Amino acid sequence: MKTTIAFNIDTSTLQGCTDDYLAALWYIAQTNPATNDNHDACVAVEHIGREIIRRWMRGVPVPLWNIQGGDYYHQQLIRFARWNGQEWEAAQ
Repeated sequence: MKTTIAFNIDTSTLQGCTDDYLAALWYIAQTNPATNDNHDACVAVEHIGREIIRRWMRGVPVPLWNIQGGDYYHQQLIRFARWNGQEWEAAQ
């Protein structure tokens, strides 16, 4: 038997899901066949990861979004392009 199973991940509800479900979402997001240039897949993975970190650091108030791994590359990219909500366009 062969079957396909699709998952919808709502990142706005991550704080309300159980630890087990969050761990399953992390695994699903990491094994997603989407490529690294898929904006939505990358954003979902980052939100799931940040929720895992937030729970791990629960007792310590720590900023999670001040500096991110992709900040340098994003700053370089926005020098030459703009995001239109669907894809990057060359800056004019």
